[in-house]
Amino acid sequence: MQKMVFPIFVLGLVFISVPIFAEEQPLPIQEGLKPKASQHHTEGIENFNQGNYEEAYKHFREVLKIAPSAEGYFNGALSLHKWGYPKEAANFFYYAKKYANGNVNILQSDLVNQYVPILPKPQRRAPVRQAPYRSEGS
Repeated sequence: MQKMVFPIFVLGLVFISVPIFAEEQPLPIQEGLKPKASQHHTEGIENFNQGNYEEAYKHFREVLKIAPSAEGYFNGALSLHKWGYPKEAANFFYYAKKYANGNVNILQSDLVNQYVPILPKPQRRAPVRQAPYRSEGS
C-alpha cells in the first residue's frame, strides 16, 4: 500500500503543477475591428507563435494605434517580455491591467501580476513609438 501512495502523490503533483508552468499566449481582440487592425493582429499572433517576437510586437503596436484595448496592450507586453525588454513590457502590462474591465485572462495572468502587482504609475506612456533596439555589444 505504501509503495502505491508515493507514485500517486508524485503523479498528483505533476497534474497540479502543469497549469502553473503553462506559457501565456496572445489574447484575441474584440470583434468588429477595422480590417487593417484585424490583419495586424493576425500577423502579430502568427509571428509570436513562430518565435519572432520583434515582428509580433510591431504588429501589436499597430493594432494599438488603430484600436487601443487592454488585450492589445497585453499582447504587446507579452511580445516585449518574450523579446527580452522587461521595462517596456511592464509599461504595457500596466495599461493592460488598467483597462482590463474585468477581463479575467488579464487580471489573473501570472505575468501581469508579476510585473504589476499593484497599479503603480508607469515610467513612460504607452504605446512605445519606436521599437526598442539593443546596442551592438548586448
